[in-house]
Amino acid sequence: MFKSSVGIAILAGVLASCGQESGRPAEEAPPQTTAAAEAPAETPVLLGVFEGVLPCADCPGIETRLELTRKGPHWGDGTYRLTETYQGRGDPIVSEGEWGTLRGSAVDPDATVYQLDPATPETSRYFRADGEDALRMLDRDLNETPADMPYTLTRVAAE
Repeated sequence: MFKSSVGIAILAGVLASCGQESGRPAEEAPPQTTAAAEAPAETPVLLGVFEGVLPCADCPGIETRLELTRKGPHWGDGTYRLTETYQGRGDPIVSEGEWGTLRGSAVDPDATVYQLDPATPETSRYFRADGEDALRMLDRDLNETPADMPYTLTRVAAE
């Protein structure tokens, strides 16, 4: 019994010393750097500014301006600024947030879809790329909006 107690004490001492380096406790070791911390920050890139007048149930239309900015040159997400002015009513309503890219809509599995506010899908808004110079608004289920209605925003020169 005495031999096993000595063996346990020696084992405990060896295990306790494993967390130390040169007599210094492990928690005092210098912080490790990561490749992400060393990498330079990406410069945001304007993806595009799109404008149009979208349908409104109880006004002539909603003047809409959507600015999409990528987090960096090769990013598939970024930030947005959406300005909506209800014609015949007060001041513009401005919303800002994050956007992400989805692949595929309800009818086109290859469509590029921009999802505004992906962290809150219950209030997200969706726009399908319609060529290089237009975005077409989709419904919440990623279905196309009626083709005969003006749900398209077209690219404009950034101001």
